[in-house]
Amino acid sequence: MLAVIYLIAAFLTGLVLVQRFVPGFPAFVRLAGALVAGIALTGWVTFLSAFALSPALDDATLAGAIIALGVDVAVIVFNWRLLDYRTLKVTPAEAAFVGLSLMFSFWLMDARLSGDPPNVSANTWGDTALHVSLARSFSEAHNFPPEYPFFGGETIRYHFGYDFFAGALEAQGLPIGWAFNLPGALGFTAMMLLVFSIGRMLFYPEESSGEKAWLRRKGVWVGLIAVSVLITNQSLEFLRWFDPSPNTERAKLDYSFVDALKPSSWWHHTGYLSIGPYYPDKIAIFNTLNVFLTQTHLIVAMALVLFVAYGLLSPLRRGQNLEPQSMAFLGVLFGLSFWLNGVLYIAAGVFFGALLVVFAAAGAFRHAQAQAPASRPAEFLREFGRWSRMAAWFIVPGLLLAIPQAIWLNGGLGNGGAIQKHIGYLVCSAPDAGCHGVDGKGNPEMDLLNLSDWGEFVNYWLLNEGLVFPLLLVAVIIGRRSDWKILGAVMSVFVFGSLFQLSRDLGGHNHKVFNLWEILAAPFVGYVLVEAWNVGRSKLGRFDIGGGLAAALAPAAIAVVPVAFFFLVFSGLLDFMTIKNDFRIPVFGDKEPAIEWIEKNTPGDSMFLVVYDDLYTAPTLAGRRVFLGYRPWAGSAGYDVPKRETLVGQIYGAQSKEQACSLLLTNAVDYVEVGPAEQNNGGKFNLNAGLFSGQFTPAGSVQASGGTIVYYDVTKSCGAVAATAAVP
Repeated sequence: MLAVIYLIAAFLTGLVLVQRFVPGFPAFVRLAGALVAGIALTGWVTFLSAFALSPALDDATLAGAIIALGVDVAVIVFNWRLLDYRTLKVTPAEAAFVGLSLMFSFWLMDARLSGDPPNVSANTWGDTALHVSLARSFSEAHNFPPEYPFFGGETIRYHFGYDFFAGALEAQGLPIGWAFNLPGALGFTAMMLLVFSIGRMLFYPEESSGEKAWLRRKGVWVGLIAVSVLITNQSLEFLRWFDPSPNTERAKLDYSFVDALKPSSWWHHTGYLSIGPYYPDKIAIFNTLNVFLTQTHLIVAMALVLFVAYGLLSPLRRGQNLEPQSMAFLGVLFGLSFWLNGVLYIAAGVFFGALLVVFAAAGAFRHAQAQAPASRPAEFLREFGRWSRMAAWFIVPGLLLAIPQAIWLNGGLGNGGAIQKHIGYLVCSAPDAGCHGVDGKGNPEMDLLNLSDWGEFVNYWLLNEGLVFPLLLVAVIIGRRSDWKILGAVMSVFVFGSLFQLSRDLGGHNHKVFNLWEILAAPFVGYVLVEAWNVGRSKLGRFDIGGGLAAALAPAAIAVVPVAFFFLVFSGLLDFMTIKNDFRIPVFGDKEPAIEWIEKNTPGDSMFLVVYDDLYTAPTLAGRRVFLGYRPWAGSAGYDVPKRETLVGQIYGAQSKEQACSLLLTNAVDYVEVGPAEQNNGGKFNLNAGLFSGQFTPAGSVQASGGTIVYYDVTKSCGAVAATAAVP
């Protein structure tokens, strides 16, 4: 109950701030913005309070949440007049859209993680281990200052804001599944509302109100198509359904082309048809909803970015000045978002920067052209400076709040790997890509002077985006100059993602850059389809066409537009069935006895030595840290994995108690696990089991499915060794 009150208070606090700083936004936008603003601000207050109290309290996260709740209540009480429900009035049609968005979002989250004890879908099983472990390191343990559960002993190098927020909800009594799903579903609903609102605002804003029925407004249809692009998959993945190529998931299925046409085959479909780059296929899994299911933090971060995008696009689109109050508010929100998803922050920063520069330059140019020729250069610079000063209200807080987080979560200024040049990234990351590597190995780069590499580039994006690029080209042709400026800023995100790799690579981290680009491009896709459908009105975008030509084109448009829309969303409809029919795996499973023992018998800040490379380990699921866990995750964060591999082998294979204790104490390990996983470790190290069973003090043992797990207490076992070593 406390967690629900906490979440409601966060929303109302966000609503108070949104009502105060951006009161002119439509109700849809204010409701969505209130949610993400509330989560961002309440999450930070909770974390900072918990961090400050952590030296004195074991349950610092709960205490921090209570303090944050008190702050929220104070904000609400002192600003209750701003919560006038009449300012949030929506039409019945809009209310129905909100309801459908909520239903879809809760279905999506429930299909990923549900049940008590929780079960997780197979396609999201791997990432769930990381996020549950992170959340429980704050709710069930004492991870202050924060460390990466899979690489204990060093400061965290991962954007953990959403996981902390989920941990705060669990600390207040909400089951872990709901702790992730409730804000995740609300956040995905906010994404849908914001994408819809951006589409409606950018195109045909004059029809946003008035006598015309809701579904007869062209802006509404642009928004609905944009939302359809958001929740589906525009790739040509559906071709694999009818004509499977070798080395694809569809090739494993045992039914024919005729079987593929049967509705029952679609309804019972399981498995993504293409999962590149993890499987030898050029069609990536990153266009599917799987990216939001495996990374719930991306949902809230994306919704926040879209809210900020609306706040910038709305005045720029109308040619209005940027108000300092609203810009500062949006800048603070954007700056606070880095710990939710650092990669997305950088990608969004590219878009916002390009957007502000393009509009400032265009506005300065128009202003200068109205002046005498001799004074035009000076007037251009003066007007550009005025725009820059307005933009600074957004840029300065956005950077000042994010830069310390970036340094912290990157492991310091000297820890490279945040951004590096990688021409043709994602395209050349596919295992069977034909790009020419600069050194013939690793993730190759495109050779910009090689035509075959350009052919590979075009082929990859046509496979992965289908009709999106052709429709964007049409948007350029029929769009107005203001549309060109916005679309140019949108395409800057695509160009950036194609030239640079963000973070150390773990199978395509840059997908978040392209996820943002695709969502921002979606309204332009909707605009083209709506304009084509209405071509019979003697107008196509900025072009006036003759009545005879319009009448001739109208029947073709009525036939072509539904077909184009169908092929835009068909792969996504197949993906819906994959999500619906995915089989379930217990999150805790047979590890529950060990998790329960660890929670009851070990301090919350304990670090365990276990066999590495297991995704699900009892200590991390209990919120504790391990010395070395799943290596790809630790490696992608820039930790020195090879060194720890060696140390793990030296400790487990130690020939004397003195040698083992020296290494354990030096590396601050509290407990050593010896069980079936360590005994059957696949050749990772030679286990000297007799040393631990004969000379170390057991803290306890648990019966597991494969045998007995014994936990050895390092402090009790090595106390005498440490004391002896301390004697001169």
